[in-house]
Amino acid sequence: MITEKSTVVNDLETRYLIGGEGRGSTVVFLHDGAWGASSDVTWGGVLPLAAQTHRVIAPDLLGFGGSAKAVRLDQSPFGFRLRHVYSLLDQIDASGPIHLVGNSFGGSIALRALLDERLSGRLASVTSISGTGGPWRSATSAELGSYDGTREDMTRIVRLLCDDYPGIEEQIDARMRWAAMPGHYAGMLAPHAKPPEPLRTARPADPYPEPFAEVTTPVLVFDCAGDPLVERGWVKHLTDRCQTVTVAPVPHKHAPNISHPEQTWSFIADFVRGA
Repeated sequence: MITEKSTVVNDLETRYLIGGEGRGSTVVFLHDGAWGASSDVTWGGVLPLAAQTHRVIAPDLLGFGGSAKAVRLDQSPFGFRLRHVYSLLDQIDASGPIHLVGNSFGGSIALRALLDERLSGRLASVTSISGTGGPWRSATSAELGSYDGTREDMTRIVRLLCDDYPGIEEQIDARMRWAAMPGHYAGMLAPHAKPPEPLRTARPADPYPEPFAEVTTPVLVFDCAGDPLVERGWVKHLTDRCQTVTVAPVPHKHAPNISHPEQTWSFIADFVRGA
């Protein structure tokens, strides 16, 4: 059984799903970053399967779902959300090594976690489904940046994310509900606002993905052949640098965890057992 819970982490309301208490190792799932994303819309089909053999935790990231609509505009979108997730894990007694799984934006956060020295010893493995870590997005990915609030437009967004499947109408409805939460729309747009020229400052250079040469943690990366949102062959940037990266080739779009949860979990489950 998957249970919805809420708590306050560092004075920020935090919603999360949890299940499989007392079973196996802990798998933490991070959702995508598209409009109306949340733990349940991204992982609703996978969590019951994973909870049969593992303790599963799926938080709503800051700015999304039922969590606080708080964003940091002075740094990258990955680090502060990752710190918030780990603060939640400490609070709910999940402080041991975890298997971290993310889709899209959540997958990018998971890959970046491998490069955070503060998390040394806390990652048993990392899985990224269509999350590149930031670069190598296609020109089509820009189409995810806008949303006009209509069901028609949310349908467009969802069909960029996943293949057609029996629950796609429910997926659209659920994303619309979360997208209507106060603060979500402004939080999604705020990081992309451009200041006037005199106020613009250059961000520090990002060495990613070069530090992957030092990664020793097992990594699973889904290479989705039908994905319109990332560059074809992007996974080679990681496999060329890191010997611990395993590639799972699937024929689907950006989020097979939504449209094909059984197949997705099968790949992850085998990988986690080996890791």
